[in-house]
Amino acid sequence: METNKKYWKDVLEMIKQNVEIKNILIDFNNEKIEFKDVALLNRNGIKVPEEFIFYNDDKIDFSDDPDITEEDFATGKLIWNVKTSLPLDKELKDWITKEKIDINKFKVSHFV
Repeated sequence: METNKKYWKDVLEMIKQNVEIKNILIDFNNEKIEFKDVALLNRNGIKVPEEFIFYNDDKIDFSDDPDITEEDFATGKLIWNVKTSLPLDKELKDWITKEKIDINKFKVSHFV
């Protein structure tokens, strides 16, 4: 199976023209690629290495992001996820190890 090497901008144009992308090696040419172009490439099965992705927050349209309301938390649509670290004494650490307890899976529902 023959593989063709194509410049990423050419591949982007091929996608926009609905040309099937098969057996293509993408040349990113060490260039920074705007996120909107990365998203289009990703939707078509082409993964862009992270070091080539450029995010310009000023050009990202957030207008369709819904506002977060108290109802979102009340209904469980959104939840708070808080991580913390607590010091443990040796006796408790030994017991946790002996009982094979995965403390990373602890979920605290209420704070006292």
